[in-house]
Amino acid sequence: MWRAAGLVLLCSLATFRPIRTEAAEHLSFWDLKPAHLRALVAAPQVMVTRTASGWDAYCRCPVVLKPHEIPESMKKAIIAVEDRRYMDHGGVDLIALAAVFRGGLSRGGSTIPMQLLKNLVLHDLQGRDLLSKLERKGSEVWHAGTFDGAVAKQELLAAYLNQIEFGGREIIGLYRASRHYFRKEPKDLNLYEAAMLAGMVQAPARFNPIKETTRERAHARARLVLDLMVQQGRIGRAERLRAEQVGLRPGLLPEFKIQAQPFTEWVVQTWAPGFVQQGETVRFFVTLEPRFQRLAEKHLSALVNEGAVPPAYEAGAVMMTGDGRVRAMIGGVDWSRRQFNAAVKTSVQPGSTAKLPLLIAACEAGRGPQSRVTDLPITPGWPSNGTLGYRGETTLTEAFASSRNAAAVRLTQELGVKRVAETSRRLGIDPGPDPDVGFVLGSFSTNVMSMTAAYASIANGGYRVVPIGVLAVVDGRGQVRANFLEPLRARIVPQRCIEPTRQVLQEVVRTGTGRNAALGRWASFGKTGTTTGFADAWFIGWSEGRVLGIWMGRRRDAEGDALAGKGAPANYFRRVSISANEMMEYRAAQDPDKARSLTATAVARVKRQTSANGPERPSAQASLPRRDAHRAAAQSGLPLLPFKGPEPRFADDDEPHELR
Repeated sequence: MWRAAGLVLLCSLATFRPIRTEAAEHLSFWDLKPAHLRALVAAPQVMVTRTASGWDAYCRCPVVLKPHEIPESMKKAIIAVEDRRYMDHGGVDLIALAAVFRGGLSRGGSTIPMQLLKNLVLHDLQGRDLLSKLERKGSEVWHAGTFDGAVAKQELLAAYLNQIEFGGREIIGLYRASRHYFRKEPKDLNLYEAAMLAGMVQAPARFNPIKETTRERAHARARLVLDLMVQQGRIGRAERLRAEQVGLRPGLLPEFKIQAQPFTEWVVQTWAPGFVQQGETVRFFVTLEPRFQRLAEKHLSALVNEGAVPPAYEAGAVMMTGDGRVRAMIGGVDWSRRQFNAAVKTSVQPGSTAKLPLLIAACEAGRGPQSRVTDLPITPGWPSNGTLGYRGETTLTEAFASSRNAAAVRLTQELGVKRVAETSRRLGIDPGPDPDVGFVLGSFSTNVMSMTAAYASIANGGYRVVPIGVLAVVDGRGQVRANFLEPLRARIVPQRCIEPTRQVLQEVVRTGTGRNAALGRWASFGKTGTTTGFADAWFIGWSEGRVLGIWMGRRRDAEGDALAGKGAPANYFRRVSISANEMMEYRAAQDPDKARSLTATAVARVKRQTSANGPERPSAQASLPRRDAHRAAAQSGLPLLPFKGPEPRFADDDEPHELR
């Protein structure tokens, strides 16, 4: 009879949808498309609270593991102790919930999907009074089924392990917990360590295995988890005994830490004022990738320690994908000492990285990579080519690869300053209201974020890039205040100019000033920049889907060694890009789904080549209609932005246009 009464009460809670009572114009979290839900449950979040004195914000920055990267022992342990019928129910365990009404709300009854909802979305429904508990439980029950149906079981379990707290703000997710408590990666956890981490989830502070006052309690909890695994048939008794005999076997890896404050500050200052009201806490699902952030920090520290970055220099860097999603951000050489975000707040001259609009304007005017340009001064000694001297006549490619200033100024005069300036603004680079011919040498001020976004527009096939740090904004009751998961796309560079521009930027790295940015077996593209007196040194480029811009500049009050873009900035790009490429290559090789996909693609390619239609075309672009040719930008490895509506077209795109 108690079960019947409990289920009646449960149904009444389920028909009451408290989070629907808020602003009707807002979409609810669980009404998002399944693909969007999957993206958000795997994303870090910036938690922002607006107080009377300002903003309080921090980043929940887990290292996201895919299902195949989580050991089976960990999956079995967490299911055994937190949701024994997880693989059998549809998000709500009615048997466990019935026990709640028999034993009281303190018994819990929450499934893994319900717990994930509570921790990831419903943070405003955390009151301790009975009404708050009923409201939260009703909301969890109502929406857990939708959540469970939209996200596959293994994916949802991985999201839970990625987002759960294992001890405060800094130890979120299985990866960081494994590095913190056992100094090893999750794939190397043994059964006993997995059981101990699973046992911590209920109360991390109470079952902390490295704190002396709670260590024995943590071991007792681990043994309990092992017993549950035996009782539920997940492991055998012999395996359980061996696990306890092996016990803990800590590794030697350092704790995983990142400096997320610059990115967090940028998110708060850019988006929070429009979405957070006084006294409330709002969750910003963000684009930051902690693995890339760690690489960006590690390699900058290495260059500083090696002396490659002089003490007088500051630095700022941004890594983004072709759709503008910022994946890593360096705010300075030492954020703890000087909390000024050099990636977005520093206004400095871009040097020769500002020549990108000139290259595009030349292509639009019909000037190809091998067209001839004049490399001679306009007036005696100006523009200077530094130690290169003047070459007289050369090719457009050589002029850009060697960064010949005189050739750039003469070409700008030929094309028209106004035309080149308009191209610059189209890319998101503002040269000022009335620039003179010298602006192509970087005589105006800008920042790392804007310049990196401009280069991303070429990397992605010619589409506008607006830097974005936020995927969605969700309040504490599950209302989606903003959804940036489907940005509009707009072509800003003719498709016919993408490949010629890439050819020139690739030659910069192959034979020009950017040789230190060459990546060996990976293609790379980019441009160096150095300002007068070596005050600023730049490199901006991309490889394998990641665009990286780095600026290093001498502080105004400092003196010391000089730095050029072809030196430490290009070296930094090379180190970070190689590490990122190797990491993603390794992860792809370990992913069974990607391995099957690659095998299927290879088989399909062979079948097409031997079919009656003849061999496969050597160029993907050659087989595409002109209107769809932008899809060939996949060669750059960058994701194209979602397409909505008719594609903007340039007036001459349908006409034959030969490059000279």
